[in-house]
Amino acid sequence: MRSPLGIHRHQAGMTLVEVTVASVIFAMIMLAVVTAMRTFGQSYDRLQQTTAQTSQKREVDRFLRQALRDALPESGYFDGAARRLEWVAPIDRVGSAGGLQHLKLESRGQNLVLHFAPFDRFGDPQDEPDWGAQVKSVALHDGLEQFRVAYRVHPDLDWTNTPEPQGDNAPEWTLPWAVRLQIQAAGQEWPPIIVAFERYGELQ
Repeated sequence: MRSPLGIHRHQAGMTLVEVTVASVIFAMIMLAVVTAMRTFGQSYDRLQQTTAQTSQKREVDRFLRQALRDALPESGYFDGAARRLEWVAPIDRVGSAGGLQHLKLESRGQNLVLHFAPFDRFGDPQDEPDWGAQVKSVALHDGLEQFRVAYRVHPDLDWTNTPEPQGDNAPEWTLPWAVRLQIQAAGQEWPPIIVAFERYGELQ
């Protein structure tokens, strides 16, 4: 058909090849967007998980350091071994308990567990505390792979797996000079938690 001026008029539109190419390009763009969003989501989840683990680690570290610094420097109230630690310390209210509490830190399966027992000033230190009588045990961290405790009885001595001097003539002891906790969990080894006691030493 000719226009009044004698010029051919062509209909506007896209050929099948052009439509196919455009569809392929659009599909590739959408695939790239979906892949990017999935990668972003996975990265965000990993970041959230890492942040939560770091926060939990920091809270456990802070609590244990403070609770150990406040350990009661009296004979019979501090004991431990290579994978267990028991002491008496004042704590903020936990459940219905507060004030001086017997504390026991140990590994239970893949959990680092803290046990509580009420402290009786007039009780015999040799009696087994009534663990869990007022407050249930708390799992401080899961995914535990290793938990070790070491003791330094005197600043001039090496680290050992017992908190008291050894030997037949060893004096009665209150607190070692320092304690070291080594924790490995979720494939990560924590920086050692080392706490020195100001009121360490043998009974006078």
